[in-house]
Amino acid sequence: MYFALMRYRFLHIADVHLGRHRHSGPERYADYFTALSSVIAYARREQVDALLIAGDLFDEQEPSVETLRRAMETLRPLREAGVDVLAIEGNHDRRKRTEAAGALDLLDGEGYLRLLRPRFENHTVLLDEYAKGKTGALWQPLPSLLIAGLGFLPHNIEEYIAQAAEQLPTDTAVILLAHVMVTRDAGMPEYGCIALEDLTVLRDRVTFLALGHRHTRTGLRGETDGWVFNPGSLEYVHSLDYQQPADLRGFYDVTITDSAEDIAGDDAIKNEEDTTDPLAEENEFAVRRGTYRLTVRHVPTEKRPAHTLRVDVSGCSHPDELLDAVRHIAETEIDEALRARQPILVVRLQGEAGFSRVRLPRAGIADMLQSEFNALHVEVMDRDLLAATDATMLIGEEDGLEQVADRARVIAAELLRVRGIAHNREAELSAVLIDLKKQLQGTAKHPSDTVLERMREQLQPFVESEDSGGGTGDSAVPEAEDEGDAEEGT
Repeated sequence: MYFALMRYRFLHIADVHLGRHRHSGPERYADYFTALSSVIAYARREQVDALLIAGDLFDEQEPSVETLRRAMETLRPLREAGVDVLAIEGNHDRRKRTEAAGALDLLDGEGYLRLLRPRFENHTVLLDEYAKGKTGALWQPLPSLLIAGLGFLPHNIEEYIAQAAEQLPTDTAVILLAHVMVTRDAGMPEYGCIALEDLTVLRDRVTFLALGHRHTRTGLRGETDGWVFNPGSLEYVHSLDYQQPADLRGFYDVTITDSAEDIAGDDAIKNEEDTTDPLAEENEFAVRRGTYRLTVRHVPTEKRPAHTLRVDVSGCSHPDELLDAVRHIAETEIDEALRARQPILVVRLQGEAGFSRVRLPRAGIADMLQSEFNALHVEVMDRDLLAATDATMLIGEEDGLEQVADRARVIAAELLRVRGIAHNREAELSAVLIDLKKQLQGTAKHPSDTVLERMREQLQPFVESEDSGGGTGDSAVPEAEDEGDAEEGT
């Protein structure tokens, strides 16, 4: 009889986004902790060896004290049970370049997790052994298993991946965590993305590549060759997420063994047949990786329901008529069961309205859906409207010239939204850009270093959060209708 020398079971999660606060209200804030708590309860019930977090545990670089407190409270059962938690930084929660430590370092120091972070010197990534309180990217839980962390790689991803591959062993199982998004388009220079073919340098050294950044799962159906996986976010995070099926988000339950049990052909994927799970054919498979066997199962998490209302505004010549059109669709599609669960409602306006976008009754739509249909949060999306921005909207019919500045900010915000810049912060950035224009008056040809530095400081918060043009979890990407088109890294 053959006995496996190594058996290691872990949960792979990513994009938890604790502390998400753009959706007002304590209920939505709590949803992200509830999602993580459900994973931790599963981990304890199933007695797994470890929980691996592939980036963006927190929604921001400097989470509030309350968010940190609740994060520790949520993770404490794993610490008490002796379940290892390993994490890497994502683009949302990586430490600031000007700081020696971040929120994840605090959790590391208090024993809630091990933070795997590489060093970067002279454009070279270095994978040191992990030690508490010290930067390190490698941790070995078993003699025949190594876990490595790369974190978020916004630039030079292919080069850093190749450098990391040279530092990984070839005689042991390796789990590698990275917060990057995989695309099959080698010519797509997206921020925080890498082409699948550029990962081939890792294929012979990495048994399981655990990714984050994309908010819908990948890898389960073999589209990444049976060794590259992303579980999706635990909860809906931004407006694009609401358009995708709920079961595309959750976590992976993974077991690695060195069992000699044969699977039909090297690297061949087959669905498990000896299970009573009705979703087994879609949610679980096994694959051989060299001398190791992977069993991978995707577990969707419970989420607050989200529903999209598609409203044709053609023929609406007044905001009140548009409001009535939204109400009519809501009455048709939102039943009592959905109302009872306080859903998130996404209103996608389509067609061509008979008035300018600045007069869209966004607040009125939100108030109506919250009061009449018990919506917890409302997103109003107007990207599908056909009406173009008209310069005549600068001067309203009755408002006069004194409203020009306000209307200019609205137009700037709309242009930013259409271009996908500063997602969910368009109004804030538009105000900054108009202020910068004022500062340049009279100095545009030869601005002083002081003026340029002040302007840089004003733009820096957007660079920090959006990472040079749309690389956050709220990154601006084309809207997609199915998983295959949803390159929505978060």
